[in-house]
Parts: sequence; structure tokens; C-alpha cells
Amino acid sequence: SPTVQIFLIKEIVHRIGLDKFRLAIARPELQLEWLVPDFLRHDEGEDAIPDRFIVLGESYRTTREAVTNAVLSSSTRPLEEVVTNTDRSLKHVAPVGLLLSLYREVTMCQAESSQFQPTGAEYLAKLRDFVGRRGLLRPDASRLALQLLGNEQGAALAHVKVSPGQSGMVRSLAALVVHFACVLSQCAPPTSGHPLEVFAALAFKPDTMRKALLPTMPEDDLPAIRNALPESNTHWYECPNGHRYYVANCGSPMQEYQCNVCRVRIGGTSGTLDTANRVASAADQSESGHILGAAHLRSASAVPERDLNPASCALMRILLHMSLVWAASSSDQGKLAALASIIHPALPVGANIGQFFWAHLEYDIQVFGRAVGKGFDDILLSIHCLLGGMTNANVNPSAGLDLRLSSRESRRQWEGGIQRQYFTDFFQSIDGTVNAARQALHNDDRLKKDKLMRAVFEADARPASEGGRHLDPYLWCYRERASVGDLTHRLAPQKEKYRVLFEFLHDEHKLRALQYLPDIVQLQQRLVARFSRRIDRRTAEAYTVKRLLSEFSDLDERAVGAMVTAYNSAWSLVRESLYQHGRLKPPDDCYYGSVSLESPLSCLLPTAEGYGCNPSALVEYLVSAHNGFLEKYYRGIRNVSTSDIHSVLLSDATHAQLISYDGSRHLLPLVLSHCHYTVEPGQGMLVQYDLAALEKHLEQRFIIGRPMVDMAEIRLVFSEDVHNTSQMVALRRRIPQAELPKASQHDILSELRDLPQVCSVISDLEITIGHLIATGGRPDMMLAEYMDNVLKMKSDAKLISQKLSHCCRLENILSVWCLLMVERSKRLAMLREDAFDDVAETFKEELQPEDREDLESWLAALSQHRDTFVAELLEFIVGELNQRNAKRNRDWPDWQLMGAME
Repeated sequence: SPTVQIFLIKEIVHRIGLDKFRLAIARPELQLEWLVPDFLRHDEGEDAIPDRFIVLGESYRTTREAVTNAVLSSSTRPLEEVVTNTDRSLKHVAPVGLLLSLYREVTMCQAESSQFQPTGAEYLAKLRDFVGRRGLLRPDASRLALQLLGNEQGAALAHVKVSPGQSGMVRSLAALVVHFACVLSQCAPPTSGHPLEVFAALAFKPDTMRKALLPTMPEDDLPAIRNALPESNTHWYECPNGHRYYVANCGSPMQEYQCNVCRVRIGGTSGTLDTANRVASAADQSESGHILGAAHLRSASAVPERDLNPASCALMRILLHMSLVWAASSSDQGKLAALASIIHPALPVGANIGQFFWAHLEYDIQVFGRAVGKGFDDILLSIHCLLGGMTNANVNPSAGLDLRLSSRESRRQWEGGIQRQYFTDFFQSIDGTVNAARQALHNDDRLKKDKLMRAVFEADARPASEGGRHLDPYLWCYRERASVGDLTHRLAPQKEKYRVLFEFLHDEHKLRALQYLPDIVQLQQRLVARFSRRIDRRTAEAYTVKRLLSEFSDLDERAVGAMVTAYNSAWSLVRESLYQHGRLKPPDDCYYGSVSLESPLSCLLPTAEGYGCNPSALVEYLVSAHNGFLEKYYRGIRNVSTSDIHSVLLSDATHAQLISYDGSRHLLPLVLSHCHYTVEPGQGMLVQYDLAALEKHLEQRFIIGRPMVDMAEIRLVFSEDVHNTSQMVALRRRIPQAELPKASQHDILSELRDLPQVCSVISDLEITIGHLIATGGRPDMMLAEYMDNVLKMKSDAKLISQKLSHCCRLENILSVWCLLMVERSKRLAMLREDAFDDVAETFKEELQPEDREDLESWLAALSQHRDTFVAELLEFIVGELNQRNAKRNRDWPDWQLMGAME
């Protein structure tokens, strides 16, 4: 049935856009011909370029037709008449309309020669003279007009330059960028104090914004945290790597801990700060410039920033990236250098700056569409309408406001002003605005032959039913869907009245990921139980997820596969917010995207370094999101102390104890059940929400009774980390160590006949040491007894040496480990293999002959203490000179050995 076919097309087009749909059906390999009814397959208007500028009204239509007549007659007289008769009260509308008409009727002829005849060089010269000598255009706008006439606006970015064969989506976005550039050039000249001057400076003079705190960029949270904590009882410090922490009460550190980010030592003892730590600077550390990173690393959903709700933040980012795209399309090397300097982290050498910002703009359009529940075409129409409103608006100069955004407060004030001036009314009337814009587009004479567009957007009267009431066209008309994003921006004006609902929707981009937390925790627990102290870093890098899954039974393989899928889902939802606002922030060089079957196992192992930072940071972020929202709910809204709320351990937390829900299966049906809508012909769907009832039911279903979650870190320890000096110190603190008698040492070595046996016993000893560090034990307990009864490791098979089984106690385990490590090194040396492959080459230089003689004499003088020195030297080499401590030991090669060991 054509009615059903057209309905399906409507659903697709409202999601991906008409241009992308046309490209899809034109590809034979997709076999989509069946989708389009016969009477729409040969569409006379399929090559037409929709003129979305038509939403600007009759003034633009008149100017466009004048430009068309001027081109056809090769005379500027029609333009002179329009300029003469222009309503002077519309001081910016006419100039912007002229610029857009020139772009539409002259520049766009480069794209579709079948629709427009190319303009001759002689007449182009007349047009250049016309726009240059009239007083209608401001200097920046006049220069822009000359660029458009020569199609020179995309010298450094092909997407902005009009050319044949461009995709409809690229052409549509380019038109949007040009529209914004026209508005900025005419409405926001330099030093005018116009609020849009921020965007104008970025578009035309980016060198003046090198130090600006750009709109919508995340900022340093420490000032807000400082304000929330009692200043007199809080003292802030930094670890050696600059990560901040605070000490409450007296402010003097009495204990040592590990930094949550980099795991180095923090705090101090007896009121004295560790010498490697320092007092934290009170200065705001918000970064200037563009700090979002690559577009594909961002969250798929809109996120709030400061006073901007998610939809407003997404819309402002569209305006920001349109400004930056326009600047990056210039061939001016000074502009490109200025743009490169504001991008953090810096782009690789030779990277295309314009492509970088264009990718962000494309991503912004998608994010904004999800936030307001609109499709690609409707989003473009709505933004063109917003730009039209900016052109018409009467704006007072921003007196006293820093438009270079040099401080966080000036940025906050400016963002709030833009939101009040332009966004509030826009969001309140967005549905009516889009419907009116569609109607204006449908009524454009240029597109009346575009049957597919008119059918998709229901521009024509519906025909009579073709086959019964079930095929009545009114039944199959397109209806806008109510969505969480639509509810969020409608709720903004009433946020004080419905605080619970507002705060929930404000954090919804984070809370929706909590449904995956139990599976992620279970995955990490299984991996730690299976691999902790049993796998080294090199093996973890070579070990793939596919290999991991293949080692499970069919049932376990499906379960673990589902846990990996849960990790990917949560990561894609919150990765942008985690990198910008998470307490644990993975280093930029340790980012890993979605986990695939070919990904290394290390990207799933929760550790404090490398790819393992990502899963550790993700769990911490999700727990903070859960606890943070409950904190706001109980303390901020219900005035209940969180100390009165029960808590649950992270390892025991279930879906029923978390703010856990699926957006499409739980939250959206709840929203729809409190949504009342009516459908009127030609008016679309009118939506109203019962906000009071929705807030009550949401509170009962997702919030009340949820406990706080006690964060308990899940960390995997690599096998070589047992060699760390800190691990040895921790073992000695847990269990005082004593040396094994020399005779017993000799007997043990005689029973271990080959190198594999030595290495096997070392590996099992390291597993045992790891457990002893964590749980402790009796010093006089036999090692074999501990392995048999506590670790269930069958000591007879593991220890190999009978003497080792019978004489070694837990207080001797470090002595035995050192003994076997020395023996391993000797046997590897005999095989001419490197016993210290994890030690930097700078520590392996040959001794000079005279130094070798001195060393041999010194060792001979040690007599019975020689073995003790060798054991301590070995412990120093494997614990301190490894690659993991490269930053700390990089200056050591020139040190005296004894000084370094001390």
C-alpha cells in the first residue's frame, strides 16, 4: 500500500533527514527501491536544493527573487529597487537577506548547474562593485559578500566551499554555517558590545580569543568544592603529579595513603606532609580553549554545563562550532595557527583543523536532535529560525561584561545572557516554530515539484482512503514523539516547582548508565579472581577478549560477553562527562574506546595505570553519580541527613538498590503515561505533561528506598608488581621476615634442578605474597600449610622442593623468594639471556676494568654478609629500576649505588 510505504518513509526521514534518505535509495546494493511508491520514484524535484533560508520570511523571499532577476537580466537594477524600498526599521534583516540571497542564487550555482546558469565574469564584477559601494553592508559583511560571490569561503575546508557532487547533508550544514557567518558579520561588529561578539571574534578574529574560556567547555570543579566545605577545617594538597586532595579537621596529615588517580604516596605522618607532596594552589585551574578532544570521544547524549540545561548546552555548542568551522575554512595561516593553539589536547602535526571542528558540528546536530526529539531536517529548520530571530532581535550592548571570557564568572554570566536573550523563547515555541518553518518551505515555489518532500512532510491535502478505514491517511500521518529530551527542555521554566523531577532529568545522562554497574562490578570481580598476581602486563596486552571468552563454558561465555557489552554501553554513555568531571580521570594516552573481541584484555582489567584506568574510573564515576544524586535528593530537597540513610557495599549492590532503569523500557513509558497530546490537521502533535503526577511516580519508582553505595576499590595486581619495593615493605609490615638458614637454602637449590622449576616456584611464591600482603598471617605458620589450607593450592605440586615444604615458614617467604630470584638470574646468565629485561638499558652499562676490580675486592671483604647484600641489591633492581618507575628513576644512572639504595 502506498499509504503504508509513505508512512515508513516519513519515520525514516524524520530520523536521518531527506538528503541522507535520497542517498540511501540511490545505492543499488541497499535494495531499497521497494520502499518508494511508483509515483514518487521519478521525482521532478529530486535534484532541487531546499532553500531553508525561506523561513526568514517575505523580506528574504523578495530579496532572493530580486537577485534571481538581476542574474537573469545581467543588471543590478532589481537589487537597487529592493534596497531602495527596504523597511529601514529592519536594520539587519535586509543586509543578511542580501548576503544569503547572493549565496543562494550565485554561489550555489556552482553546485547545481542544471538548476542555475553560471554567472558570467562581467556580471560578477558588477555585483562586487554593487556590494562594495553601497552603505547597506558593514565592512565584515561586505568582505563576506565578496567571498561568497567568488565561492572563496571554503579555501581551507572543502565542506564549506560549494562544489558539484556534494552530499545533501554537507551542503545543508554548509548553508547553516554561512547563515551564522552572515548574521555575525552584520549584527556583531568588533567592540560593539553585542552578546554575539564572542562568536564573531571566534569566526573572524580567533587570535583575540586564544586565552578565552570558551562557552560550554567544562571547568575546574575545585572552587565549587571549596565553597561547599568549611574553609577553616579543610586544607588542600597536591600529590607529586598535581592531583589534589584535602585533609580535614586540623589540616595536618597524620597518615599516608595512595593517590586515587596515580597511586603515588600522599598525606604524611605526625603532622608532617610527605616531602614529594605540596600545598595545592588556590588558583582556578579551568583550562582555556577547546578541551572536548575528538568528536568521537564525546557522550552520545546532551550534558549540562553550569547553568545551561542539556538542550541549551547542545545548542550553544552548535553555535560555537559553526563559528570555529567558519574560521577554520579560511586560508589565513594566522587564523589557523590561532585555532590550533586553542585546541587541547593539541592535534597531530598536519591534521586538518577544519575537519576537526566539522566533525564536532555534525556530532552536535545529532546530540541536539536527541535532546529535543527532532529529526535532522527539523533541527536545521529550527536553527535557521533561531538565527533569524538573532537577526531581528533588539539587543542592548553588554555593558561591563568581559566578552573575551577571561574568567569563569564572565563565561557564566555571558552564557546565562545568551540563554535568556535567545534560547528561552526559542525552546518554549520550538514545535510551533518548526511547523511554521515547514509550511514556509512547502509553499516555496521552487520546491513545489518535489513530490517526495511534500509527501514526507504532508504538505498537500490528504487523498481519500484507498482501501478501507484502516488505510485512512489521517490514521497514517506522522506524529512527533514525546521524549525525555522534549520533557527536559519544557520543564526548565518550572524547575523550582518540580525540583525532584528537574534534578533527575539534569543528571539523567549519568543515571541511565547505572543499570550497567552491577554487571561491570561482577566482570571486574571475575577478572581479578582469575588473573590478579597471575598475569603480567605484557601478557595482558597480548591476551585478547576473544581468547578470554573462548576459555569459558558456553553458559559462562554468554554471561561474560553480556558483561563486556554492559561495560561498552556504560562507557559510551558517560565517557565525555567522565573525562571532564570524573574524580578519576584516565590519562589522554590511555584512552580506549569500545571493547571488541580483538581488544587486549588489559582494557578490562581494573588497575591504576594504562588502559586499566578506564574501567576503574568508570566504576568510581557511576558510584559517585548514584551517591551524588541521592545526596542532592535527601539533603538538598528533603532536608534529610545522608547519615540516616543505610548503605550497601559496592560488591553487594543490585539493580533494585541502585537508581537503575532502562531509558526506553522504563523511563520513557513512565513519561508517556503522564503525557496528554492532541493531533490537529496541519498543526502537528500538541503535547502537555502532568508534571506533578510524573514527579511523584518517578520518585516512588526510582529514588525512594535506594541506599548509598560504599565504594570499595576493585584492583588487579600484575604479577611483576609483587616485585615493587612498596610491596616488600607492605609484606614486612604484615609479617616480620627472617632469613632462612644457609644449609636449608643450599638444600632447596639442589632439589630445583632446572630453570622452569625455579620460575614455577617463584610464580607461586609471588601469588602467596600478594595474598599475605592483603590478609596477613602468623609468622610461624608453615608455608605449605598456608598454601594448602588457606589458598587451596596443593603445596606438594607447587613447591616442588621437599626441603622448602618442610622448613619454610611465612616469616621466611621473602628470603626464599630472593634466593630463587638470584638463582634464576644466575641460570639465565649462564644461558646468555637477560635476567632483567624490564630494567632500562641505561642501568646496564659495562663496568670499567678498574671498577670491576674494586667491586670484586669489596665483595670479598664482605665475607658472610655477601649473600645479604646480593639479596638486597636484587630486591632494589627488580623493585626500583623497572620501567614502571621510569619517571622516578630517570636521573639515577649517574648516582652512586649506595646513595640510590638508601
